Amino acid sequence: MELSNPMNLRLSLITAALLPLLGAPIAANADDSDLERIVVTGDFQRESIQTLSASASLFSEDEINQRGASYLDEMLGSAANVNFASGASRGRYIQIRGVGLRSQFVDPINPSVGLVIDGINYSGLGGSSLLFDIDQVEIYRGPQGTRFGADGMAGMIQMGSAKATSDPSLKLQVGAGTYNTREAGIAASTGLTDDTSARVSYFRRKSDGYVDNLYLNDETQNQDEQVARFKLNSQLTKHLNTELNLHYIDINNGYDAFTLDNSRNSVADEPGQDNQESYAIGVKNTYTGFDAFDVNLNLSAIDTELLYSFDEDWVCNDTSEPKLCAAGLHPDGYSSTDLYSRDRDDQSVDLQFNSKTGNWVAGIYYQNRDVDLERQYTWLASPFSSTYETSNVAVYGQVATPIGPKTTLITGLRVEQYQGDYTDSNGFIQDTDDVMVGGKIALEYQVIDRTMIYTSITRGYKAGGINSEALAKAKDEGLNLSADFFQQHTSFDPEYLWSGEFGVKGSSLDDKFTLRLTAFYMHRDDIQLKAWQVEGQQFTGYVDNASSGSNYGLEVEGSYQLTDNLFLTGSAGYLNTEIDDFVTQSGLNQDGREQAQSPKYQYAFTARYNFTSELYGMIGVEGKDDYYFSDSHNSQAPSSNLVNLSFGYEADMWAVRAWARNVFDETVPTRGFEFGNDPQDGYATHTYTQLGEPRVAGVTFTLNL
Repeated sequence: MELSNPMNLRLSLITAALLPLLGAPIAANADDSDLERIVVTGDFQRESIQTLSASASLFSEDEINQRGASYLDEMLGSAANVNFASGASRGRYIQIRGVGLRSQFVDPINPSVGLVIDGINYSGLGGSSLLFDIDQVEIYRGPQGTRFGADGMAGMIQMGSAKATSDPSLKLQVGAGTYNTREAGIAASTGLTDDTSARVSYFRRKSDGYVDNLYLNDETQNQDEQVARFKLNSQLTKHLNTELNLHYIDINNGYDAFTLDNSRNSVADEPGQDNQESYAIGVKNTYTGFDAFDVNLNLSAIDTELLYSFDEDWVCNDTSEPKLCAAGLHPDGYSSTDLYSRDRDDQSVDLQFNSKTGNWVAGIYYQNRDVDLERQYTWLASPFSSTYETSNVAVYGQVATPIGPKTTLITGLRVEQYQGDYTDSNGFIQDTDDVMVGGKIALEYQVIDRTMIYTSITRGYKAGGINSEALAKAKDEGLNLSADFFQQHTSFDPEYLWSGEFGVKGSSLDDKFTLRLTAFYMHRDDIQLKAWQVEGQQFTGYVDNASSGSNYGLEVEGSYQLTDNLFLTGSAGYLNTEIDDFVTQSGLNQDGREQAQSPKYQYAFTARYNFTSELYGMIGVEGKDDYYFSDSHNSQAPSSNLVNLSFGYEADMWAVRAWARNVFDETVPTRGFEFGNDPQDGYATHTYTQLGEPRVAGVTFTLNL
């Protein structure tokens, strides 16, 4: 092979040095049609994950089934530099490379990690991510400013349900597991006419959950989740295709996660709920009748009701149960509950023009989101209510320009105006109006066939917002602290994130080995951090802007078919983060400290062995370093190392799988706070944690006809 210049030589040496480390042959000559066809859509077009100039993970339906996963948080341990926090019945708050939300209480929030299901924007509604009949899950790391705008500053998650097919098909799935878990799902697809096909699916899962309430003698962290989807695809004319997606999601889960002794034995007398009911519609229209470009018009709407509540003191207050309720017999009368009821409506329109050659895309985007909140809290004389309406309009475009036989320059830009109007029952009226700019510049270089490198600079952003709790406190002169402090924190500014990446992607000639490696550095300007003001047992939360922050690290993912029967997959992430110039209201100086939810390392490795063409066994190990729960205190989650197992028999039309996660029953906290909540020790400060999944196991049977 002849290399035309020294630059080619250096780049070829880099990739040639990396690939043999895992024992794979280098493909010097191969037809592009043989490239690994793991198709993603993160850069406006359908392409192999091996040619995408971004760091991404992808999970197929088979991987989801082998893990026994029914919800997104049960898959995230397999992705490099991806973490999650609970603070609800599920791990609905996701962080990528240390950036992301951890909870929501009073204040309206803007997500850092977006969620799109079948083209419908569910960002901020993490409870929607049920996995039955999902074809694949795509996780994009780093700013997605050109394509996704304000919802994708840290990254984006896309989920796509199975396509409607004209050939009749039927899928049945039933399962049972520990903690009285049972599930059932059905999906069917058929052609309605020569040009129209439809698919319908329904899934329901119930479980007692992982908490026993000793006082109520009940399972109060129970799960009852269901999802129904309908998809209709019609080729209306030769050039016009329409796809209709209808979703119904109903989550009725208990929430009783925290205890004074950090155990799974609760004594709360008024446990809470974590409910979501969503109706969603999405319509994708594609017109291909023009010579130079195609037109895509995507319309969507979501109507969601959310209920989140909890027993704030976590204990019972019953003199007839002095042993169970000793901590609850509060001489100062501290016993309270907190309930948040939200009604959220979303509408969006995306008009996009794509060139026939795939060289450019341009579009206009509009989204409106209206959130009505009612809070019923023991310490409030009357319920608190607020309305927060946001609208954003964006124009965007991206161009791919060949600048050599093997090199492509990609330039993208998005300009977005984000407006917010806030009113509440305290008589406050606030508004925000931000114009933000994001984009991407990338160079893709095909060093040799089947091996490419890329380097990119991307910019993402996250809109500013309102601190409604601080607004209320700003007029409360009875506080121990001056109301002037809260007057300075009634709102917060947008955050911007710059990211530089260098990546290498390659595969062997026989496709038995693939590798994806990314090094990145991110700089955060006006970093948005959650802070708390604690007075007695009452808490005031607000978002503050620190000066800046930095996040850098590595991500490696790959697969290797070692023998005809042994298949290995793995991922590893290294992450170093830092906060600059942030001092909490309590006087804690966090300058130079790691950012919250940012373990320094994460790893996941899986080995699958096929005993026969139908019978297989799998073992997986995954782990992460310790990390801080919050930016406002220094309590940490410990490091964890988990083992997962799966055995299955897969015939042509049916399969049965036995699976287990966290085989050695390791205790893994998924959310933590630091404050005083126990009257028995004078409300001394402790770290209180919500515990993640214990050892769980089950059997799943699937029939495909």
